[in-house]
Amino acid sequence: MTLEEILQVPTSASAEELARDCWDDDNRLSYSEDGTKVLDAENFPSEVTVRDGCRIICDNVFAFQPYMAGALEDDADIPLEERDSFLEKIKLPSSITHIGKGAFAECGQLERISLPSGLLSIGDGAFMDCWQLEKISLPSHTRAVGACAFQGCINLYQIRLNRELEWIGEDAFDDCESLETIFIPHGMLDYFMRLLPQPLHELIEEL
Repeated sequence: MTLEEILQVPTSASAEELARDCWDDDNRLSYSEDGTKVLDAENFPSEVTVRDGCRIICDNVFAFQPYMAGALEDDADIPLEERDSFLEKIKLPSSITHIGKGAFAECGQLERISLPSGLLSIGDGAFMDCWQLEKISLPSHTRAVGACAFQGCINLYQIRLNRELEWIGEDAFDDCESLETIFIPHGMLDYFMRLLPQPLHELIEEL
């Protein structure tokens, strides 16, 4: 697939898909009829396993929702310290190719995540405000990291980028105040100096 094709893969859950979904009661996940998408999740446990064969984690699936703070409505005034998704650990199969927009936003207890080997893209804001996340290593086939993908990950101190990465969206690593090192493949310094914003250049280290 070209980068353009990868970026155009839809990661939202359609009304038709939701109407014909298949429910996983153990993990409290809603899958598309063919099992290739996680469409939604509700009252899910702190530890979740996604089924093998799934390709897409749809937009906002595991993100913080007002009911998690005991709010009955979409209340924008929920204090920051209470905006915390239930998710603490997740196991993703190697079949995952796309993580949708905001999929893990405000998963404040998620300290680590092993990104699947088949992952091609990470959507806008996918891991925004995952406050406890410490390290991220992009799999070898990941081609795109969306805008604000890791924004506000205040404990993220290490990032490892891969050779096939082609696009990093605006503010992907903004407000990552603990960031110390961005590892890149040896011999690709000039390439990543163009790909990454200037304020991050001093953190780049070749492997």
